[in-house]
Amino acid sequence: MAQYEMNLRDYWLIVRRRRTIIIVCTALVAISSFWFARQKVPQYTATAAVKFEQSTTLSGLLVEVLAVSGADNIETQVSLIKSYPVLEEVARRMGRLPQTASGEAVRESRAYQANLDNLGGKIKASRVPSTSIIEIAATSPNPREAKEIANTVAEAYRDYNKANRNARVTEARKFIEAQLREVEGRVKRAEEEVWAFRDANRIIAPGAESTVLLSLFTQVRGDIERTRQQRIELEGMHARLARNGVTGADERIYVDSTNPNLAKLAAAQSELMLERTNLALEVTGRHPRLQAIDDRLREVRAEMRREMSAQVAALRTREEILNRQMGELLAKNREVPATELSLQRLQRDAKVNDDLLTLLKTRHQEALIKESEGVEEVSLVRPAAEPTAPTGTEAVNTVLVGALLGLMLGLVLAFVQETLDTSIGTIEDVESYLGVRVLGIVPHIDPHETMQRLLERRPGLAQVEPDA
Repeated sequence: MAQYEMNLRDYWLIVRRRRTIIIVCTALVAISSFWFARQKVPQYTATAAVKFEQSTTLSGLLVEVLAVSGADNIETQVSLIKSYPVLEEVARRMGRLPQTASGEAVRESRAYQANLDNLGGKIKASRVPSTSIIEIAATSPNPREAKEIANTVAEAYRDYNKANRNARVTEARKFIEAQLREVEGRVKRAEEEVWAFRDANRIIAPGAESTVLLSLFTQVRGDIERTRQQRIELEGMHARLARNGVTGADERIYVDSTNPNLAKLAAAQSELMLERTNLALEVTGRHPRLQAIDDRLREVRAEMRREMSAQVAALRTREEILNRQMGELLAKNREVPATELSLQRLQRDAKVNDDLLTLLKTRHQEALIKESEGVEEVSLVRPAAEPTAPTGTEAVNTVLVGALLGLMLGLVLAFVQETLDTSIGTIEDVESYLGVRVLGIVPHIDPHETMQRLLERRPGLAQVEPDA
């Protein structure tokens, strides 16, 4: 074939000549597209949206460990949404994994792994441009399942992010709770030891025994001093009475004693001495009546000496008893410090444990408050709704696209067939094939077509006989 430049008219002529193959290709591809569109299972897509905000509060800065990274944090969160920890939690919440299955068991089981891969294939996470919002799209043949997957993934991702950010506070709370249980046991044991020690040693109140002993010691010591003083006074009076009896002096002796017998004898002595003094003014010393009074005085004083001797002996006995009591108190007082020291040690241990328990309870409440006010960087801004129409199943669009592809395929096949056609169809083909120039063209005249054209131009010729 001769090589020449084709214009739009030539292309149009080729299309007209090969229109059959173009139409057939277009129709076949369009029909095939329609059939595939009808055979495709409808897929429903539900979309949930979450908002991610990097923590900038003081509590967030204290809880989380800040790291310098050049990566986009939003893109990192998009990748974390489809991570295995999040997918495992989603599968557990949806009942696709046992609640007791650990991470290692899930990773080792092929069935669990296939379940997670299937779940991950239904999820797509993308960032809304120029925002910190992440859209989570879930696709499933069941619209309710698509909604459940999207919402569960959003909630599991939010809880996973919150758990990671507040892990240190949670660990501190668990440690404090363990210490609380241990310290409560120690406090209970210490209190039981204190009460058992006080019951064994008959301690009414801490420090009361020392106070009682001090009071008794003071009282006994005072009694000893008073008894000794009374004894010394009585011994002095007894010695004076003895001297008066030897010398025969009429000296009056004052007796200060609580003994009623001695007081009565002292009163009798005073009366006799007064009577003798009055009588001595009237009679001489040898008067019988005066001598009788002197004899009576000697008898009274002898009785007083005997009474004083008995009272001195009683005071000495009492003094010995008080001294023995003093010794017993001193011996007991030496034992009291050791007992009180042991009690104080037990009480100190109990107080230390009680203070520690109070501190741990305070720290536990603070940890609970911090945990409740924990860092929450992810919030659900739009939950997924149940989709009402499937996506990607528009038959009209599919048929139109198929028809367009069929048309393009038909054009390609038409031009390929035209290129492979070796028949002579143009003047240039004749000149190239014969090697001579073409001077004219004898067209092909169809008699029937020519007659029709004449009849159309001159209708009267239709009535002329053919033989005429």
